[in-house]
Amino acid sequence: MYISVNVESTPCTFVTNGQQITYGVRGNTIHFRVVLTGIPPTGSGWTAIGFGNSMFSGLDVIVVRVLNGRVIVTDEFVRGFQSPVPDRQNNVQVYGLRYENGVVVASFSRSVFSNEQMDANLSGCSPWKFSVGLNRMSPQGHLFHHSQTPVHRVVCINQCTV
Repeated sequence: MYISVNVESTPCTFVTNGQQITYGVRGNTIHFRVVLTGIPPTGSGWTAIGFGNSMFSGLDVIVVRVLNGRVIVTDEFVRGFQSPVPDRQNNVQVYGLRYENGVVVASFSRSVFSNEQMDANLSGCSPWKFSVGLNRMSPQGHLFHHSQTPVHRVVCINQCTV
């Protein structure tokens, strides 16, 4: 007997004005695609995806910077109202970065599980924070406080597949 089963593979998205973050898990890896539109030619700033309950308890953060015409993705950690610091071990794998005609596209991934002390375990359902838009930063790339409170979502990653 042959039984046909259709399995839908559906990524999840966070969308707000001029920003779309698409994410999903394949195996033990979460894949991300961040798209920001309407960025001026000399624009600079940052956006981020944070994993954890709050800045007070500490957040594992993937930061996307636009700096001097370049797009940079880093694995960082923040606790309290201060700038995040890079993790000792970068667990983010970057696949593609583009900034042209006012559009920033960053494609990257990270493991669901990590041995790095500051990285969150993203299996099951966990709290995520999505920074909104491109936020201010110094000319050296140091982050200033986000201009809007990040959007909090509980993400059940096994419901987001690619």
